[in-house]
Amino acid sequence: MSSEIAQVWFEEAKKLSVGQALFVRVADKKEQTSLANEFEEERKLFSQIEPVHASQIFINKTLKERKQYVVLERKYRAPYTAFLRDANGLFSKINIDPERRRILTLMLKDGKPREEIEETLNGLTDEEIGEFFG
Repeated sequence: MSSEIAQVWFEEAKKLSVGQALFVRVADKKEQTSLANEFEEERKLFSQIEPVHASQIFINKTLKERKQYVVLERKYRAPYTAFLRDANGLFSKINIDPERRRILTLMLKDGKPREEIEETLNGLTDEEIGEFFG
């Protein structure tokens, strides 16, 4: 269980815009490591609710002007986007949506007709049609 200090500062970190950072001053290296570990626990809990947002919060230890800090920084990150390089060296963007896949799988399990699934998901991709209806 993390400390109240870690909980309070992590709540502030959730409000950061991309590119902003919080520098939390600590007394020594031991406290720096301990607080960084507590922030990691907070991020782990948060990732169960908001995985993309949690993945954008980076936790680092730093020394600035001979003082030690734990830094909470929000950086742009799109964990559900990647680029595929084909045999010719050309790149194409790929997006995955785990929530969409979950909805599609559950609707199939519940025996919903394809038309209802398409309506709910605003259509199906060629990959989804091939995988689930092919």
